[in-house]
Amino acid sequence: MSKSATVIPTNCFNPKSYVTSHPATGLLATRHGDRLIAVPEMLLRSVANTLRVETGEASYLALYTFGDNWGKNFCRRVSQDIKQYYGQPILTTIAPEFFVQIQSAWAVHGLGKPLIDFSLSEQGLIVVTIENSGIGGSTEIKDDATYRAFSLEAGFLGGWFAALTGEKLRACAFNWSEAPTSIQFLIGNADHIESIERAHLQMGMLTADTLKSL
Repeated sequence: MSKSATVIPTNCFNPKSYVTSHPATGLLATRHGDRLIAVPEMLLRSVANTLRVETGEASYLALYTFGDNWGKNFCRRVSQDIKQYYGQPILTTIAPEFFVQIQSAWAVHGLGKPLIDFSLSEQGLIVVTIENSGIGGSTEIKDDATYRAFSLEAGFLGGWFAALTGEKLRACAFNWSEAPTSIQFLIGNADHIESIERAHLQMGMLTADTLKSL
């Protein structure tokens, strides 16, 4: 390779270079020194169950709000990491690279694999499928589960995309038939999503035909 050739950096979120550990304490951090923690599945499930027992329906709002703040902070961290590593903001990357970076960031943090579908963009909606979720995967899926059962991850996704776009966005689960292997969410304008929740999701999961009419 000549000296003038462009050297493309390896993936920003390659675990071998992104995650560091302190041998004496066992603490994990990013290459920039930001602390990383591992949240056991049992803890996430226990927090959600305890909130539902203590606060009833209000627990879903609490979980969504927590997820929203978590998602916004995560987006800011990922955006900062990408800008520092590649020397350019995340939104200026080309689409294929953008999706690779997002999936890599999710994977290294144990959040699963996000797949983004723009087929409903004319209705002002994005469909996001999370495979092997590190958040919703800890949810106990009951036969009478509703979209509210996934409030934590919905909040996370809503916060993530709100921070990324600077818009007031909201997310909700609409298909959990394959949970915990795969969970699907709708993301859009907050008022639009809330109307979908009231008009459709109160009665259960959305069908393919219903999606076309949203």
